[in-house]
Amino acid sequence: MKYQYFTLVCLVIHALINIDIFRKKPTVNLPAIKAYRVFVISIAAYFVDEILWGIFLEYKLPMPLYVTTVINFLIMGFTILAWTRYVVQYLQSTKWFGRTMLYVGNAFFLAEVVLLIVNIFQPIFFAVDWNTSEYIPGRARRIMLYVQFIFYLLLGVYTALYAFRQRGTFRRKNMTICLYSIIMGAALAVQVYFHTSPIYSIGCIVGSTMLNAFLITDIKEEYKTALEQSRVEVKQNQSELAETKIIAYSDPLTGVKNKHAYVEEEERIDKAIAKNEMGDFAVIVFDLNGLKVINDTKGHEAGDLYLIEATKVISRYFGNDTLYRFGGDEFVVIVEDARAYKERQRALYEFERFIDSCLDKEGAPIISSGMSKYRKGQDNTYHAVFIRADKIMYARKDALKEHRA
Repeated sequence: MKYQYFTLVCLVIHALINIDIFRKKPTVNLPAIKAYRVFVISIAAYFVDEILWGIFLEYKLPMPLYVTTVINFLIMGFTILAWTRYVVQYLQSTKWFGRTMLYVGNAFFLAEVVLLIVNIFQPIFFAVDWNTSEYIPGRARRIMLYVQFIFYLLLGVYTALYAFRQRGTFRRKNMTICLYSIIMGAALAVQVYFHTSPIYSIGCIVGSTMLNAFLITDIKEEYKTALEQSRVEVKQNQSELAETKIIAYSDPLTGVKNKHAYVEEEERIDKAIAKNEMGDFAVIVFDLNGLKVINDTKGHEAGDLYLIEATKVISRYFGNDTLYRFGGDEFVVIVEDARAYKERQRALYEFERFIDSCLDKEGAPIISSGMSKYRKGQDNTYHAVFIRADKIMYARKDALKEHRA
C-alpha cells in the first residue's frame, strides 16, 4: 500500500472513532475536554499533511514536498504540546513536574520552529533534492525525534506513577494515558530509522483506537455530566435574574410596574418613533382623587388601601401587563396590543361609567382618566401623546369634582 493511501485509511479511522469530538465543540468550561479536542484535531491535521507529503514524494514535486515536510514537523511538535496540556489538565496536576513538562513542551515547540527557520538557509533538519525530489533527513531531525521520544517516555512514567496511587476507573484511565504516551514515544524512536515509512502514523492510529476504547467513553460521560450541570446552573441563574427583574421593576405596594419600568418603556417607544418603526398605540393616564385627604384624615395605611383598591379597578378593565405606577397617585396604561387597542374606547367607556357609579359611595375609589392615541407623522415623542392624555385626564378630574360638589 502506498504511503498516502495508508495514511488516508488512518485519517478515516481517526475521524470515525472521534466523530463526536470533531462535531461538538465543548460548551462547558472543562479545560481537559477542550485540550483533548485540540489534540484530536492536531492528529487529524498531521494525517492530512502526511497524505499530501506522500503524494508530492511520489510525483516528485520538490517545492510542495519541502513545504509539507516543514508543516509535518510543526504539527508533530504541536501534537506533543497538545497531549502534554491534556495530560496535565486531566490529572489536574499543580506539582512541579507537571508545570515543568508544560514549560519544556512549549520550549521544545519553539526550538523546533527556530530550527526549521534555520533549515531554510542551512539544511540541518532535512533537505530536498530539487532535481530528484529525494527527501534527505538531517542530523537535527534525528536529535529532535529522540528528544520527543524521551519527552513521551517521561509523560508515560509520570502518568504511571500517578496511576499507582489511584484505584478503580481512574487508575484504568491513567494507565491508558500512560500506554498511549509509551506507544507514541516508541513510534518516534522507530521513525528515526525509517524516514519514508508511516511509523508515527501507525502509532497515532493505534494510540487513538486504544484511547477511544478505554478513555473516550469516560470523557463523554464527564462532558455530559458537566453539560447537564451547566444547564441547571444557567436555568437557575435565569430564574434568579427573572425574579430580580420582577422585584426591580415592580411597585412594592400595588404589584404593578414601577416608574423605572415606565421610563424604560418610554425610551423604547421614543427610539421606535425616531426610526419610524412604531405602530399604533394609545396612552391612558389615571389620577386618584382624594388620596391626600385620606392620608391626612385617616392615615397612610388607609391611603395605601385606597391605592391598592384603585389599582384593582384599573386592572379589571385594562389588565396589569402594561399598567405603570409612575407617581404617588398617578398611573399609566400603554395600549399597544392590537386587540386591546381596538377595544380601548369601549374599555375606557365602561371604566368611566363604573367610576361615575361610585361617586355617591363612601370610600369607593374615584379615578380620573384621559386617553390619547399616537398620531404617526405628527407625534415625534411618546411625551407628546402623554401630554394630550394628561390634559383630558385633568378635564375629567374637574368634572368629577364638580359632580361631587
